[in-house]
Amino acid sequence: MIGISKDSTESHRKFIAKHKLNDLTLLSDQEMRVVRAYDAKHWLLPVASRTYIIIDKDRRILFRENTGFSLLENQTETLIRNIDELIR
Repeated sequence: MIGISKDSTESHRKFIAKHKLNDLTLLSDQEMRVVRAYDAKHWLLPVASRTYIIIDKDRRILFRENTGFSLLENQTETLIRNIDELIR
């Protein structure tokens, strides 16, 4: 699992250190290429929205939930449940 945002790599390093998230990989998408590729732009504002996406090895989207700026409800459980259902 990776996180992608338009924040800088330095911002990501500080965020990871502050929250002690040493096992999390964050990628910087300052030009918003991934945001555009996966249609994760906020519907009103010129920013990316929080979008949870599960893709397979062929880059097909298997799960997609755009929550605007909110967190996905029970995010870890929800994502694991969807992954479990997809691999059965």
